[in-house]
Amino acid sequence: MKKLKILFIVLLSLIVGSAWAQTCDSISISGPVNDAPDSWAVDGQLIGAGIELAQKTLKAAGVKNIKVVTYATWAEALAATRSGELDMIISIGWSSERSRYLSYVHPSYLDQFLYVIVRRGETFPLNQYSDLKGRRGITEAGVTFGNSAFGSFVEDELQLLQSPTLGGAFDRLLNREVDYILAYRFAATSEMYRRDLGDKVQVLATYPFRKDNYFAFSKRSKCASVLLDKVGVELEKANKVNQYFLLLNKYRRIFNETQSTPPTRPRK
Repeated sequence: MKKLKILFIVLLSLIVGSAWAQTCDSISISGPVNDAPDSWAVDGQLIGAGIELAQKTLKAAGVKNIKVVTYATWAEALAATRSGELDMIISIGWSSERSRYLSYVHPSYLDQFLYVIVRRGETFPLNQYSDLKGRRGITEAGVTFGNSAFGSFVEDELQLLQSPTLGGAFDRLLNREVDYILAYRFAATSEMYRRDLGDKVQVLATYPFRKDNYFAFSKRSKCASVLLDKVGVELEKANKVNQYFLLLNKYRRIFNETQSTPPTRPRK
């Protein structure tokens, strides 16, 4: 009887383990739709250095099938991760609010400065956070500044407007509805490059914040507890050989090739 009981426990463990393996054999991932060269959409499909790094580390962790999902906005991708519709998201900054529904993979794979973008010729000194007060600011919905001193300042002292898309924020800046945009480096530079805005906007020389970018699993995903540590181990290996920055160079070239050639300006 004792042997039968042991055999039953062993069989049950194998069945449960097999079920978990099948559950985590295939997962879904997504990221920002406009953060080239880290993550952006080409013909409706997300590509980029962050996407490929996620695919490589997940495969090294034993995942066979990876579905890359494209959402129209960053806010929609966040909502899908919160609900468990999406298993994993890339390029995510940490905050205590997000940590309630996300399990972060450590270490981070990238850091980005926060840009303050203004109309060309309308710069202002930014020597302290309070220099932003009294001016109208806007950011893309879903952008966070974490639990930093700057994040607290934004929450307590500023009344930032939000736009569903970063493109919409640029439109409002150009229409003089706001005085500045807060956007992280990749999103800001890719939007300016795509729209050939170099003669219309500029970035202040001072960066008020820098965020670490992570991979993170939805806590509602059945794969989170199984893959979290495994992906972290593989990501640490990738960071040691600068894999992300090699991919970054590759996708910078791809992004440049996928953009239309800016119109030639007439000579004066």
